[in-house]
Amino acid sequence: MMSEGVRYSLAEPHISTAIWLTQLRWVAVAGQLLVIGSVVLLVLIPLPLLPLLALVAWTAASNIGLGVWARRLRNSLAHSPSRVGYESSSSLVADAATDDSIGSRVLTAILCMDVVTLTGLLYFTGGGANPFLIFYFANIAIAGMILPRQLAWVVAFLSVAGVSWLLNEARSIDVIANSPLDPNAPWGVSKFAFLVAFATSSCVITFFVTMLAGQLREREKQLAIAEQEKERSRRLEAMATLAAGAGHELASPLSTIAVVAKELSRNLEKYEVSSGIRRDVELIREELNRCRDILHRMKSGAGEAAAEHLHPISLSELIQETVQAMREPHRVVVDLPADIAERRGLLPKQALSQALRNLIQNGLDASPPEAIVTLTIREQDNAPGFKKWEVTITDSGTGLSEEVSRRIGEPFFTTKEVGQGMGLGVFLTRNVIQGIGGTMKFMSRAEGGTICEVEIPTKSV
Repeated sequence: MMSEGVRYSLAEPHISTAIWLTQLRWVAVAGQLLVIGSVVLLVLIPLPLLPLLALVAWTAASNIGLGVWARRLRNSLAHSPSRVGYESSSSLVADAATDDSIGSRVLTAILCMDVVTLTGLLYFTGGGANPFLIFYFANIAIAGMILPRQLAWVVAFLSVAGVSWLLNEARSIDVIANSPLDPNAPWGVSKFAFLVAFATSSCVITFFVTMLAGQLREREKQLAIAEQEKERSRRLEAMATLAAGAGHELASPLSTIAVVAKELSRNLEKYEVSSGIRRDVELIREELNRCRDILHRMKSGAGEAAAEHLHPISLSELIQETVQAMREPHRVVVDLPADIAERRGLLPKQALSQALRNLIQNGLDASPPEAIVTLTIREQDNAPGFKKWEVTITDSGTGLSEEVSRRIGEPFFTTKEVGQGMGLGVFLTRNVIQGIGGTMKFMSRAEGGTICEVEIPTKSV
């Protein structure tokens, strides 16, 4: 799944690239006007100014549109929250992919437009004989740097098609009319060799530039992932520190309150007191146990889970460890094929079973009373010696709203009633799953309820 931070990192390069391309195209507009003016006023070569200036004006107008699009996209992202380190719903993944696709198409359209504009300028100024024909290579190189490989090849092929057309159709200029590349010159070895050389050079430039740009983009993506992992580790470390500090500071007063409550309950048995007072004392003891349980879960989820060693464990043992420790195991239906039940892997038994237990309990809490939660387990083979266990948890709740889908996994975010949850279960569970190289995602079912899919990679034992 993909975080808001990932979504931003997908769109942000298109923004910076569009701004850079806008500035570069303004330089091109100024350069075109300078060349046209110099040729007409200084070199005194007559040129058809109306179509040439119209093409330059078209470039300027499209550049204004590109700048407006880039600024609007930047403003929209600036006003959307960035939650680096948290995964979102599958809808955000689709949105991120859509943003990336739209950005690539916009930049491709601009560069193709520039190729067509350059072809038009060259058409009115000598065609293939014009030495500014080499500026096709600039467009090809830029496309290779900023576009995906397939779209960069579109720009390259369009450039080759433009040159092929200019070698046949263009307005000649007397100064360069004797060139073997003039459109009125007959086709011969010179024209054919030039076209082959241009096409070959275009392919070579596109291949190597896209390859290098792809490697750079991949490295940037890996750096972004590493940064998110660093942020996740920092938050987990902070959580572990908080849990340790809270446990240390609260252990003594909680123990004191527990002793006093126990003595009070024992003394009340000697006297006739109202049932309300007895219930209040019992409530105090129950809440004390709840506080201890909260501290224990924070400690085990944030600290002990990270330090637990890997142990050989079968699927049946993992599921048994997970389900039997639940408050309502009778509401959990397990679908575990017999042929994979005894498959074993190296995993942190306690941490992983607690993580799965958190997800199942969330499903039970979201479902109506006495409704069941289905736990489905499947196995897929990965590389030799490795396998992937797929655990699917399906509940009968109301599903996930857009807001919940966007925020699920944030620490201290919960949809439960006050006092019913801390909002740490999914956060700590995700840390455990990601810590062993797995993934976790949530989806709403059309017929109601939520599906949680967990992928657990493990080494075969």
